[in-house]
Amino acid sequence: MSVVCYNEVMGKDIRLHEIQDQYCSSYDKRKLCSYDVEFIDRPTKPLIHQTARFWFFMKGKGTLVVEGTDYQIKENTFVAILPWETTEISVVEEPLHFIKIIYKSDFLTDTKSFYNPTNEFISLLEPISQNPVLYLTDDEAERIRGIMNSIKNEVGTDSLYDNVEERTLSNIYVTNKLMELLIDFNRYMKKVDLKNRDGEDVELDNRYLIFKYIYSHIAENITLTKLSEVFYLSESTISRYITSVTGMSFSDLTREMRITKATDLLTYTSLTISDIASLVGFADASHLIKVFNEKLELSPSQYRRIYKVQDHIFSEKNKSFGFELISYIYDHFTDDLKITDVADKFKTNIVDINMTLLYLTEKNFDNLLNYLRINKACELLLSSDAAIIDIAYEVGYNNPKTFTRNFERLKNTTPGEFRKTTNLQVGSESIPEEE
Repeated sequence: MSVVCYNEVMGKDIRLHEIQDQYCSSYDKRKLCSYDVEFIDRPTKPLIHQTARFWFFMKGKGTLVVEGTDYQIKENTFVAILPWETTEISVVEEPLHFIKIIYKSDFLTDTKSFYNPTNEFISLLEPISQNPVLYLTDDEAERIRGIMNSIKNEVGTDSLYDNVEERTLSNIYVTNKLMELLIDFNRYMKKVDLKNRDGEDVELDNRYLIFKYIYSHIAENITLTKLSEVFYLSESTISRYITSVTGMSFSDLTREMRITKATDLLTYTSLTISDIASLVGFADASHLIKVFNEKLELSPSQYRRIYKVQDHIFSEKNKSFGFELISYIYDHFTDDLKITDVADKFKTNIVDINMTLLYLTEKNFDNLLNYLRINKACELLLSSDAAIIDIAYEVGYNNPKTFTRNFERLKNTTPGEFRKTTNLQVGSESIPEEE
């Protein structure tokens, strides 16, 4: 069951959107870019992407919704999605088979804007935000597949946990290939027809742009008052919209975006904590450190030490180690369990832990931990009268908001609604709801 909220001002139903994490790879948070292939045979729920991506559809037919606008999907459809844009596969007529490349757009050299030799100002990303879907000719599609295949050979296939040995100047090579994709996308760009089948103008929902605007101006003192002036909506309307779509308040959302940018800067740059705090909109370094510890239970310096290491090489998986690792997590998931502590216990590194878990469970450490905790929470919600906040702490969450967000993401409903509407199955009998 999807969580549905109603916006009184706009008069539209809004489902709670899942916010995908900001990392390119499911096992290595340091990667600037990842390559994968996906197969979709049914509609998806709305997703907000924190990280930029390219999709190249090789087979299938359907409908893709980007920022509230419908686009037909067919063979050789090329899609570019920017950070904090919302997508949904609303219709699948024939199963969709596509290449997915996720990349850190903020760290591509001069991708946002630069001057060419004639001093003409050029922006590569802005046109994409206006026209995110292209339909390529066979020759154009062949070129795009070739560039994407070069990226695959350099970074491996993420779902196969193909952690290829890093080559000399690999990041520069991959950056240049991503630049080629951006340049070709701009060259192939055609006017997108925003007419519906009856020839009438489609009513566009500009509220989707709120998230991109906040992300683009996160270093500033962004306020609801400022958003109200930009989007000609009341502060209360904007606040309700943000909560209905993300499940977060305006302040929680801005904090999430600032921490996301801070983790990238800690990973990919040598900037000081004070510089990073300023760049992402925190008042000072101490404020960044406080929020960072609350959110990730690590200091910025600890995070940098963990994820800035460059010499991890993944070896052949040892099944006995994997099963021992999984058993340990199952036995301790209600504890204050951190991947760094698990790595220390097993004398290994974070990348190897995530790759081993993905290989055996198809979940990385964070996803497996949340999966176990939320399933246990479901059991406690139905078998006890304990308060929801007490259940959150009992299954291992230190923050009730984190518990609620993970519950909604995995179960598509709130803990309270789950308790009201779900029966506990015992053997072949279910416990009836009280009258």
